[in-house]
Amino acid sequence: MIVMVLLGLGGGVGLLLIGRALRPRPVPLGVALRRLEAPARTRNGSRAPGRIGRGTRSSVEAAFGDRLLRDLRVIGREPARHVVDKLGTALALGALPIAGGAVLAVAGVRAPSVVLVLFAAVGLLGGYVLPDGLVRQQATARRRQFTFSLSSYLDLVNVLLAGGAGVETALHATARTGDGWTFHELNNALVRATTMRRSPWAALGELGEELGVDELVELAASVQLAGEEGARIRASLAAKAASLRGRQLAQIEADAHSASERMGFPTVAMFLGFLALLAYPALQQIAGS
Repeated sequence: MIVMVLLGLGGGVGLLLIGRALRPRPVPLGVALRRLEAPARTRNGSRAPGRIGRGTRSSVEAAFGDRLLRDLRVIGREPARHVVDKLGTALALGALPIAGGAVLAVAGVRAPSVVLVLFAAVGLLGGYVLPDGLVRQQATARRRQFTFSLSSYLDLVNVLLAGGAGVETALHATARTGDGWTFHELNNALVRATTMRRSPWAALGELGEELGVDELVELAASVQLAGEEGARIRASLAAKAASLRGRQLAQIEADAHSASERMGFPTVAMFLGFLALLAYPALQQIAGS
């Protein structure tokens, strides 16, 4: 009986959370201003949202912070989909202790109700927070991939500039030549800049802010300060590419050292277990005497 009540309570809480997530809420002023200033565009070939469902999308986006929205933008996941993932994971982990208690009850073992409720609450909370951590981890890995591809992009742009191509021609040709997510985003930003008759560096800077890639924002700022002469832009791009490669090498070395340190933990654990195995008979004899 208690198990059925807890299952009903968990289902009711899940329905309540879904209703609160889908109910339209007031949009913060900062989010509304950014939405008005941002150009209307499609993402990965999908159609932009129409009038139907726009209020639901706005309410879902308003429930998240700017950092989480950037992470979702980087990995290409819709905020509404992320809400469903959070609620589904929370309900699944919250129902797992209840299901375990039901199995034990069928087997003739009655688990304390307080313990089941406590584990169910921990499961609900952990399941609701876990997808955010996974999204943050995936976004960090994809931003790192973006910086790796950005250094290659700058090298190719420098090659075209050295061959006599113009700045915008080199930028567009290089973005169209490469494949993958990084070159796709760069090409879209440059096409929007050309369509709106804006500076390509301003568009790339906005893309860096939108994705949370600081290297791209720094690149756009440094090139804008360098002026419009081809030689200065080439020098700025070459310096930025070298700086990116230096950061990448330093990050790779730091990751390698961290992996080497983690490889020593199993050896230390085995040594401590061996010492405990040797000391256990002596401690048992001392305790029994």
